[in-house]
Amino acid sequence: MAEAASDGQVKRRILVADDQEEWLSLISLWLTKAGYAVTKASGGGQVIPMAEHAPPDCFILDYDLGDRKGSEVCAALKAHPAFKKVPVIVLTSLAGSMLDALAEGGPDHFVVKSQHPDELLLVLEGLLPDR
Repeated sequence: MAEAASDGQVKRRILVADDQEEWLSLISLWLTKAGYAVTKASGGGQVIPMAEHAPPDCFILDYDLGDRKGSEVCAALKAHPAFKKVPVIVLTSLAGSMLDALAEGGPDHFVVKSQHPDELLLVLEGLLPDR
């Protein structure tokens, strides 16, 4: 569920999962600056319990979460009754992993990791239209 910002507008909640602290912090910073409420998970095993506690409007999962693949977590989310319609973005630094994730878990979108937030923020805007 989204939360209210100080200006009264509803902030969309994004759950970001990445096992690399640098990327987790950077992506969270970008999203926070863009007005999103961010929940951070440092491994795939944390995603569903954290989402059950504070349901997000979108998931952003690294392809390799250390303890499991982002595509495996995506498949579990899509099978979960509470999250099967919640958009999932998989981040990857390798083009080949996009094809693997497509075959394995069915994310809604892919974004290649980069030092610039533009593509990720545009994808989020497309997946989470204004209410």
